[in-house]
Amino acid sequence: MLLLDEPVAVLDGDKGPEPIYGGYENRRGEISLFGENTSYRINLKNRTVQQRPPLNDGAQARYNAARPGEAFEWGRVNFRRLDHPEIAEICSSGTFRVRPKFI
Repeated sequence: MLLLDEPVAVLDGDKGPEPIYGGYENRRGEISLFGENTSYRINLKNRTVQQRPPLNDGAQARYNAARPGEAFEWGRVNFRRLDHPEIAEICSSGTFRVRPKFI
């Protein structure tokens, strides 16, 4: 899914640690982080993560083309690629509860 060899940070969840390789924020401030084979929607207020489908190939290409901290667009929707310190701050902010998978 992602092009990094080493994780940027480790997300501490109640199901165990998950290496995180990147992430983005949408215009509503919703955050998604990428594990090795999946992505997670992060709810900072409720301290939960929910497994989400990975980016499709087109969106992944736009994400990869953006530098950390830069905006990218996919399907007329604006996103911002999170930089490594932002991801590390989210991951080190405490333990998250894993919610059931998306439907």
